[in-house]
Amino acid sequence: MACAGGLRCAALGAVLVFSNSLLAAEPSSESIRAVRVWPAQDYTRVTVESGEPLKHNLLRVRNPERLVLDLEEVDLQSVQQGFSDKVSANDPYIANLRVGLFKPGVVRVVLDLKSEVKPQIFTLAPIGEYGHRLVLDIYPIEPLDPILALLQKRELKTEPGIFGTHDEQKPGASPSIKQPQPAAPADRLVTIAVDAGHGGEDPGARGRSGTREKHVTLTIARKLKSLIDAEPNMRAMLTRDGDYFIDLGARVEKAQLVKADLFVSVHADAFIKPHVRGSSVFALSERGASSTAALWLARGENRADLIGGINTARKRDRYLEMTLNDLSLTAQVNDSLKLARAVLGELGGINPLHKGSVEQAGFAVL
Repeated sequence: MACAGGLRCAALGAVLVFSNSLLAAEPSSESIRAVRVWPAQDYTRVTVESGEPLKHNLLRVRNPERLVLDLEEVDLQSVQQGFSDKVSANDPYIANLRVGLFKPGVVRVVLDLKSEVKPQIFTLAPIGEYGHRLVLDIYPIEPLDPILALLQKRELKTEPGIFGTHDEQKPGASPSIKQPQPAAPADRLVTIAVDAGHGGEDPGARGRSGTREKHVTLTIARKLKSLIDAEPNMRAMLTRDGDYFIDLGARVEKAQLVKADLFVSVHADAFIKPHVRGSSVFALSERGASSTAALWLARGENRADLIGGINTARKRDRYLEMTLNDLSLTAQVNDSLKLARAVLGELGGINPLHKGSVEQAGFAVL
């Protein structure tokens, strides 16, 4: 009996050791830290953040239109909680979503779509406050035309006909014809691109009470647009009109598509010294920054794509080089400096200035 009992105990011990080795061999499930959805007419972005890179697979399904995202070796409950209540009624592309266990080790996320779309999926390495990010961008099949919104601007005054207009004649006087005059420069429709800095995944600077730069810049940009549109021969185009990320190159492209005469970028920056207050005006520089602070600021702003998240598979050339090459640079910079000085003078009447002169640095969007 003792021997048999000992054998039974040894056998049980062997089973326990074997079971522990099985558990150790099973892959651990990764928990999802956060899910963020940024809906916009330009595109909708879905970001899944985790502590480690996620193994994933994306499928397109037709009739009806759906996107199926499979996530491997993730915790089902964390995915369900992350995606819960993330779809808004005003999302242009996502109608609904569902999360479930597709098969052991695979969690499936199904996005029901409102129309056919062009999806792009990519990953981002940790940066700043963010961990690993899996990013799904959902674009329309036909990109939105930024010019269409501008066509709603009221028509300019009709110019005189090619044959001129007749003045009222006195009896006996020889008829005279008033020749058409060349249109004054003010009669030309001036287009201004207003760029609200940051947005979406890129919050920009944060105030002491938690205010985010991206919200401040959008509020200012919308107000500026309304003032510009109220002018008879001016119209404004916003590079973004909501809380979503637009990469630096796309901001420049939007301005170019509408043939903007002026590009105004709005920022509400923080600085390393909390007591600093006031306003600054910057222009593009060919030769480098005008001060250490300007260099520090430009480097921070040009880093926005890393934080906001850009698909490197479709990344353009370096934005600053593209901007420099696309401009008749010397003339454009000189014109920008003239206007910047005028703006600085106006700002000085309502707010303290950091410097009494216009700063210059290699900003990617200027």
